[in-house]
Amino acid sequence: MQEQDVILKRQKYNTRFKNGDMDFMFNWALGVSQIVGMSPSQVFYAVHDIRDGDPDGWRDGFWRQGDYQVERAREFLKHGQQLAAGQLHLGAAYAYRSALQYTHPSASDFNTRVQTMERAFQQGVHLIGIPMRPIEIPFEHAALPGYYLEHDEQSRPVVMMVGGGDTFREDLFYFAGYPGWKRGYNVVMVDLPGQGVTPDRGLHFRADMERPISAVLDWLEAHSAARPTQIAIYGVSGGGYTTALAVSSDPRISAWIASTPIFDLVEVFRREFGSAMKAPGWVINTFMRLAGMLNKSAEINLDKYAWQFGATDFKSVVDGVVALAKRVDYTGIATPSLFLMSEGEGDELKRQTLEIYHDLRRRGVDVTLCEFTAAEGADGHCQVNNLRLAHLVIFDWLDRVFGHTPGDRRLWV
Repeated sequence: MQEQDVILKRQKYNTRFKNGDMDFMFNWALGVSQIVGMSPSQVFYAVHDIRDGDPDGWRDGFWRQGDYQVERAREFLKHGQQLAAGQLHLGAAYAYRSALQYTHPSASDFNTRVQTMERAFQQGVHLIGIPMRPIEIPFEHAALPGYYLEHDEQSRPVVMMVGGGDTFREDLFYFAGYPGWKRGYNVVMVDLPGQGVTPDRGLHFRADMERPISAVLDWLEAHSAARPTQIAIYGVSGGGYTTALAVSSDPRISAWIASTPIFDLVEVFRREFGSAMKAPGWVINTFMRLAGMLNKSAEINLDKYAWQFGATDFKSVVDGVVALAKRVDYTGIATPSLFLMSEGEGDELKRQTLEIYHDLRRRGVDVTLCEFTAAEGADGHCQVNNLRLAHLVIFDWLDRVFGHTPGDRRLWV
């Protein structure tokens, strides 16, 4: 079994680390720094002395960065500098979030570390003065944790932000919450089953991910100050698949943004994890263990994915997806759509994006495809290395589709 069979391509060029997964996470952290939280220099400082591919060094470096920023925030608060303190708390939150990427979910302090991140994030948002509150959305035997950013009692367009396999609800804030707030949108950000810490609540990734999305829309209708009449859904990575399921089944969604849209998850797994599909379970799991001895960061991530799916190992994840994942019938989708695709995406993600784009266009659906390049600094999966550019494209498009006037653009943080 070859290395490329088990690693999903997520960018065209490496910039800091030879380890592809770690370099992608580094670029992701830099992308977030364009929007909120740490500065680029703080991201570089957090990793300045770690060995390539060493998850322990990564985790410790970012955790120290988070602790430092919390202490600095306290000093600013003593002098009444609330905005500076808020910015530092958000920097701490995203430093802690970066550390969590290489924290094993079975670690005794995993949940404590998540709670530390959440506290820093919520304190930062409060100090900056963004009208956002934590929410819990009932779903089956548990609840989905999230945040709702609601400007006022005025009727406004709403964006539901949907993450992927690597996201926490706090990530959804820089993907859509913060830029949406600046442009006058209300934004709901929820961990769906399998995301964040929902596996500890007994909620895992599932074949009918459209059902929890509909539960979030039900909650919006019941709890918004003004019942939303324009709802956009924006999905990144695996969220490109879950939002496709939702758009094809829930008529309340009036605009769809996906980076990238996925209608056949099984085919993505076949193309990206071909050898894992064919090998017996004991072979692939033995390989993963041996690979983990050489690549500890990959081992942590694969174990994390198994935890999110409620599986015992990565081979069981692959088998479960193949057995249960539904192919989305996109031929009935008539929702205005914006598809984002980076140059460094995997070939199958590009193929599916182009297939659904051309079908919608042929049928006269209002559909736009925006292709981002390495020259634009946006060759990474979901445009994480140039989120600012992605936001301008997304919200300019939404303003047109919804006839929305942004009004006061809050650019002071």
